Amino acid sequence: MDTVKVDSGHISGTVIGEPGKEVHIYRGIPYGAPPIGELRWRPPQPVAAWSGIRECTVLSKIAPQSSTTLPGARTSTPSTSPRFVASQSEDCLYLNVLTPAGKSMDKLPVMVWMHGGGFVFGSGNDMLYNAPRLPQHGIVLVNVNMRLGPFGLLAHSLLSRESPDGVSGNYMFTDIIAALKWVQKNIAAFGGDPGNVTIFGASGGSAKVLTLMASPMTRGLFHRVIAESGSPGGKPLKELEAVGERFFAGLGVDKEKDPLEAARALPWGKIMEVEQTLIRELHITGRGGLWDIAVDGWFMPDDPAAIFRAGKQHGIDYILGANLGELRGGPGTTLIPSYIGLFSGARKTGVNAYAYIFDQVPSRWRQDGCPSVHAMELNYVFGDWDNSSGFWSWLLGSIAGMGGAKSAEPGLTDVDRRVSEAMMTMWTQFAKTGNPSVEGLVTWPVYESASDRYLYIAGDMEVRPGFSKVGKK
Repeated sequence: MDTVKVDSGHISGTVIGEPGKEVHIYRGIPYGAPPIGELRWRPPQPVAAWSGIRECTVLSKIAPQSSTTLPGARTSTPSTSPRFVASQSEDCLYLNVLTPAGKSMDKLPVMVWMHGGGFVFGSGNDMLYNAPRLPQHGIVLVNVNMRLGPFGLLAHSLLSRESPDGVSGNYMFTDIIAALKWVQKNIAAFGGDPGNVTIFGASGGSAKVLTLMASPMTRGLFHRVIAESGSPGGKPLKELEAVGERFFAGLGVDKEKDPLEAARALPWGKIMEVEQTLIRELHITGRGGLWDIAVDGWFMPDDPAAIFRAGKQHGIDYILGANLGELRGGPGTTLIPSYIGLFSGARKTGVNAYAYIFDQVPSRWRQDGCPSVHAMELNYVFGDWDNSSGFWSWLLGSIAGMGGAKSAEPGLTDVDRRVSEAMMTMWTQFAKTGNPSVEGLVTWPVYESASDRYLYIAGDMEVRPGFSKVGKK
């Protein structure tokens, strides 16, 4: 399967993984035209076809993102760490496909990953997400890059006026929709089943997948959802348009004859500079407070949480969970109450939903007093039980260090490998069947408010009662 035919032309990739467990990887496949110039702040357009064979062996550039340091962290966000060496560009509508399939007719389940980063940083190009171990469990993995921050979420009354749908903002989500449509058209060529697609994500990626589940525009594009440590929000379009108007004033284009033409002519670096200025002026902590999902009556008819409470989200099975260490302070304290509301949608649509709490911490960090902090489960979901991706180092510098971890070496043992293998098995089992239970490993019950049961994931997994009370003192 070295050369694959997609709708825009032929592509070639490369092979990773140990002998006998090879995975074909295709890096930097375009799924949308570069959203630059006149296409800035417009929904993505089709990719121009090419002749010959396009080599998809090098990662694409990542979406523009500012340097951000978490309060108390030792290092900057992943977008500026040495691990994110790819340069940034508005030309960022690319995805990566990893497949263990030997031929195009294998029809393996497909898992599409939405990276975290609070809608403002990160990418689908991280070594952790593009490692072979999760696909080796019998699924085709797709990692999506999309527009972020002011390029992906800026709304403005002039943009809404020029739109045939009368809306603006949410370009990040129209990008993802284009990627999911690309999957429907092309994934069979990689041995994937377009009729069995699971979207999953963590943190901001969790908010993305749950938002997509609540949008009428995504019906039929995916069939299951796994959401890790994040819930969706949303603001009225008019409120976000007002932010956009202030942003245009900061750009100095609001008095121009054609403010949109002037704004689209600016280099993207200028836009990022003004974003930082506006954050300071508004005393916003972190870039995420500036941008949000636009409740526009088109892509998003209502606040996503309200859509779930009314049972109007897509009637598909889903998994919701969080890490125990992130529930004991800060924004994480709202996660479980939010999830309880989201679970109510399952009852009303007659689908199965599953709850989990993750609490595995490597031995040395646990000795340091570090809990299972935000993002720690990612290493286990993607099979990094030996620090082959280097993600553990970033986790220490950015989040685990704030939780008390002191050692550069987390102290990974066979227990971490066992937990990782269990999570990959359950996640891919859910993608294959809609039920994460695995014979001989775990029987994971459907979440019901009466029993309030969830799966506790650590060195010893067990089903426990009291999900709605986790994290409460």
